[in-house]
Amino acid sequence: MKSASMVTPCIMGMVINDVFALQCLSNDSKTKLQATKNLKTSMDSRIQNYQKDMETKMKKLFDDMGSIRTDMKSKINKLVDDIESVVQSCQSEKIQIQWKEYKGHYYFYGRERLTWTKAEQRCRQIGGHLAKIDDEAENKWIMDNRTGKNKAFVQNHLWMGLTDLKEGEYRWSYDQTIAKYKPWFSGWGGKGY
Repeated sequence: MKSASMVTPCIMGMVINDVFALQCLSNDSKTKLQATKNLKTSMDSRIQNYQKDMETKMKKLFDDMGSIRTDMKSKINKLVDDIESVVQSCQSEKIQIQWKEYKGHYYFYGRERLTWTKAEQRCRQIGGHLAKIDDEAENKWIMDNRTGKNKAFVQNHLWMGLTDLKEGEYRWSYDQTIAKYKPWFSGWGGKGY
């Protein structure tokens, strides 16, 4: 009964005033409470320092990103200027690589007399492959769109990107698909083509 009567004033003391509540705590509890308060103060300080550090780092990051953006913009502008210079140089020297477009594919008619392998290598050097011809209309378009001086030359020396690394199985060098359309000149390729 004595302990119950002590608890009531202690609870009332906590409600009324923290000072009275501390009187009800044991010395060990007071020490733990003070350690907890010290820890909270220390944690608050560490959190504030962490926030300041993060704000500083974020500001540096945004500054660095701005510098990178400026540097990239400068490099892109230089690249555009260099490309324009090359284009102007080619135009002034009348160097022309004429690509022709047909249904989303681009064709270049070379003027060199090359083997099939060398022709494929040359096509890759300029960013392409020997032609993959999907149908009669495309084949006709290719033959009809040869230009001036190379019309006669190309008539007899036009390579397409078809190969038979496995005898009798013709595949396109562009994507290695098996050829369905085989537009041979008479006497070339498999029988009946």
